Amino acid sequence: MTRLGGDVRIPEIETKVLLSKHTSVKVGGPADLFTVVKNSAELEQAVRRALSEGWRYLILGSGSNVVVGDGGYRGFVIKNISRGLRVLGEKDGGVEIELESGTFLPTAAKKLAGQGLAGLEWGVGIPGTAGGAVVGNAGAYGGVTDETLTEIDGLDPRGEVVTVANEDLRFEYRSSSIKRGELQLPVVLRVRHRLRREEPDAINARIQNFLGERKRKQPVEPSVGSTFKNPPGTHAGILIESLGLKGTRIGGAMVSPKHANYIINTGDASASDVRALVDRVREVVWERARVRLETEIEFKGEWL
Repeated sequence: MTRLGGDVRIPEIETKVLLSKHTSVKVGGPADLFTVVKNSAELEQAVRRALSEGWRYLILGSGSNVVVGDGGYRGFVIKNISRGLRVLGEKDGGVEIELESGTFLPTAAKKLAGQGLAGLEWGVGIPGTAGGAVVGNAGAYGGVTDETLTEIDGLDPRGEVVTVANEDLRFEYRSSSIKRGELQLPVVLRVRHRLRREEPDAINARIQNFLGERKRKQPVEPSVGSTFKNPPGTHAGILIESLGLKGTRIGGAMVSPKHANYIINTGDASASDVRALVDRVREVVWERARVRLETEIEFKGEWL
């Protein structure tokens, strides 16, 4: 366990910053306090500040899979854009790489492909960050975070850096011990994956195939991302579509006509519209199909 010295300072803390500018669905009221951190050292110091001051805090990466209430967030919001990517070298039959937790997965997947490193190319389908992918065990196109993840660095509740191995994260479908609250880890700082060497052209061919599939199936409008977990034996989108819910709307929020597991902002949605539509879909699916849908997304902040 180590501590960074006091020479690393977090950037300026702003007040009353609208979170609709920092979430993928473009809704959310103001944060009481707000800062942007550009590397894991700044992230570490920002979270330590929150812990020492006793501030309630929320870490936002790409802002996908989260809906912040129209009343905003009473506390400290840390926008994490730490983008570091390092190839650490050969290890145990693979190549170990390290990503800072704010690294955008699609960008990392493409960079790694260019270096002939395979295993994270499915990340082009995840509009999220490396750290968020660990917490939610994100996956797409047959790939999933826990398959290549070896370990992570994070801060424990005392503000000390700890390393947590894959097995201690107790991954489940779209979940981890962090997300379930079993492991008290206030923040993920860095993640490490073990990848394999492969010809860049072969990796890039898969990436182009994934991108083509994404373009065909996923909406371009602002959305919260994939809304519901897939229930056993089917896909949430297929189930929702089968019940005729595509195009259902509340206010400015709509079930995407392109993919029923996406709720989009048609231009003037409020956070309350999005949440109400999520609840409506869950109710209809339960009433008509007797399936209880669980959300992948999280609701944060104050609701008017």
